[in-house]
Amino acid sequence: MRNRPFLRLIFGSMLAAAALQAQTYRQILADVDRSLALKSAEQLEKAASMMAEAAKGRNLPSLDAHLSAAYLKDTPLLYIDVPPNPIVPAGRAAFPMGTKEQWRGDITLSYPLFTGFAVTAAVDKAAFEAQIARLKRLDLKRNLYLQATRLFSAVTASEAILKAREKGLEAIEAAYKKAKGLYDNGLLPPADLYNIEAKKYAMEAQITETRSQMRQLLNRLSWLIDTPVSDVEPPAAAAAAPHKGPILRTALRAREDIRALSTALHADAADETLAKSRFYPTLGIGAAVKKQGNTLALNGDGYTNGDRSYVGAEASWNLFSGFADRHRLEAARAKTLAARLQLNDYKKRVAMELENAFARLGALQSKLLSAKMEVKAQQEYYKLTEGRFENQLASADELSRAIADLAAARAKKAALESEIFAQQAAIHLMAGLENFEKSYRLTSGPHR
Repeated sequence: MRNRPFLRLIFGSMLAAAALQAQTYRQILADVDRSLALKSAEQLEKAASMMAEAAKGRNLPSLDAHLSAAYLKDTPLLYIDVPPNPIVPAGRAAFPMGTKEQWRGDITLSYPLFTGFAVTAAVDKAAFEAQIARLKRLDLKRNLYLQATRLFSAVTASEAILKAREKGLEAIEAAYKKAKGLYDNGLLPPADLYNIEAKKYAMEAQITETRSQMRQLLNRLSWLIDTPVSDVEPPAAAAAAPHKGPILRTALRAREDIRALSTALHADAADETLAKSRFYPTLGIGAAVKKQGNTLALNGDGYTNGDRSYVGAEASWNLFSGFADRHRLEAARAKTLAARLQLNDYKKRVAMELENAFARLGALQSKLLSAKMEVKAQQEYYKLTEGRFENQLASADELSRAIADLAAARAKKAALESEIFAQQAAIHLMAGLENFEKSYRLTSGPHR
């Protein structure tokens, strides 16, 4: 029992450590799936799907029930002029034709037999709009993945830069201690000591700035995925290197925004069909069980027949509408042509952006190779300068510059590695969400 407070402390520490545990790239992407932006898009997709289901109802008969009641101010009368005769004096005679209280009720069944294909076009258009809403959600997810990837990469780069600068600060502090010893023994002028001290403060300022930038990036990432992120874990390994040909073909065939534009062409074609439907006649049939009376029993009022049930048909054809139908059809055709041209232009833009992305990746890989060699050279130069400084063959300024250059080279290498990771992920995402998820083994099946 005495150990209970101690156990609680350990348990609390474990929970705190779990809360502050660095999040992996996969975890960040999983949190994107639960972000508020995607939840909003899911609701819009659901709304479009429900509207598509509602549109299907136009293919089915319509059944309506109606009940009305009225109380007339005066009794309905029929007036008849009576000519002069020996029995009844001449004048106007009034005969009741109904009652003041009137009830009417009916159940009506109607069905459009032919509408010039307007109903079919409206149903098809609603279905296409539901598909577009689904593709827009997937494209939003792809773009959120892209934003999260860039932020994740920037955070990992900042962490690596921070570590490089912290190592540089350690080296500066060690050099300062050696210089202080030489200065105390009268072997180093004050200017050289102050120079190293100034470099130390400059390095501390850079570390503070890097931490601030990293905090800002983490805040943006937390907002994007709607989950607090205190730290991230560098990726263990990148996906397979992308190849330009397959990536380009996949992007033009399966990328979500391109598929949404292609589906929008079908919706525009449905608009053309709707416009053409105005040139056709419409035909509908209907039947009703209709009764009326002076009570809710609807069994007549003693003057007129209580049963008004019927079966009927109606045909209509607009012969002239001031050329409005013709202009409406031309507008629909122009809209379809504009959408087709926009799709072709968009595909060319995607191809251009992929070309630039691969060119950028190649440049980053070349710069990384140069940065690795630069780090190797700076490490050797730092060791050489440190030895020369200890033997009083190099100045404190040379040593501090060697330390700063090594820290800068390490930071440059780390930033390039993170940027290459982000660029490769971005290229996979530019080929479509499904391609990206397969490349990073996030899913095993296609999107439906």
